[in-house]
Amino acid sequence: MNFLPAVSPSLVRPRVRVALAGLLVALLASACSPSPSTASPQGASAPRQDVAPMQSTLTPAATATPPDAGSVLYFIYQVDGDGATSYEVANGAVATFWFGHAFELGGTRYYTGFAWNTAAKYGKPGEDEAGPETQVTLTEATFTLTGTKADKPWVFKGMERSIGKVGAYGNPPTIDSKRKPVEHRTAGGKLLLAVPTSSFEAGTSIDGYSILVFNPDYAQDKQDDRVWAYLGSVTTGEDNAAACDEGQAMPCIGSDGELAFSAVAGSDLPAIRVTRTGTTFDGPDATRPMGPQDTATYAYDPAAKAYVQK
Repeated sequence: MNFLPAVSPSLVRPRVRVALAGLLVALLASACSPSPSTASPQGASAPRQDVAPMQSTLTPAATATPPDAGSVLYFIYQVDGDGATSYEVANGAVATFWFGHAFELGGTRYYTGFAWNTAAKYGKPGEDEAGPETQVTLTEATFTLTGTKADKPWVFKGMERSIGKVGAYGNPPTIDSKRKPVEHRTAGGKLLLAVPTSSFEAGTSIDGYSILVFNPDYAQDKQDDRVWAYLGSVTTGEDNAAACDEGQAMPCIGSDGELAFSAVAGSDLPAIRVTRTGTTFDGPDATRPMGPQDTATYAYDPAAKAYVQK
């Protein structure tokens, strides 16, 4: 079982507990949650890569600001980074905060902070170089807004040190903070979360979503031994402005896409349909408008434990 219970209070360093308590008291006094323009979670120092702000689907009056990025990392790795959002945790492995999301499911308010870590280094210098197939491990810590004390409204529920492998060259997909995450609640009580991401390759930026599923009743689901799981990604659009040189080098294209979910017989996980608009290539030197023929459908493949395009 991968979802570990809350650590004993005796394991949490006094400095961390005091810092969290002080932070939550101050935030409760303000009685509001961060705005979408917030650059990073409260209390997080500048990371080595862009850190997406905490995204929330709850009303400002209904939630207190969740634990900051440094605290999320501490609860996952039990290594004190002194508030940093990226630091070494063991044997050369580096952990970095990735994304935070607050949501409500089944009458309970949750906050999950996602992080990622590189692999431990055991080889000689040069043997651990990252390549296109070098992925990182996604991790998470989940909290519930169930505290009975005003200065400690968020209660640590548990954490998982592996919910899937993602990315390339030793980095995960980059969070696109200009787009909001998309939620879908399943009939079986799960939350499907589409996290907006972007990548860049050969002068073309590619937009999409990393798909995660939250299963609070995982213990009763014999097919799922994780609370959170990474289920692959879907592509929604692309833009080759950096490569086309305003049409001088090649035709310029640009497209966007919207997600829609539809029920699948015999499965609690829906199909994901991506409706695309914009322009795409129509041969080597021409473009065309995108239409219904460019709609893409992704279905969950139980064998691969991921969404795949049909």
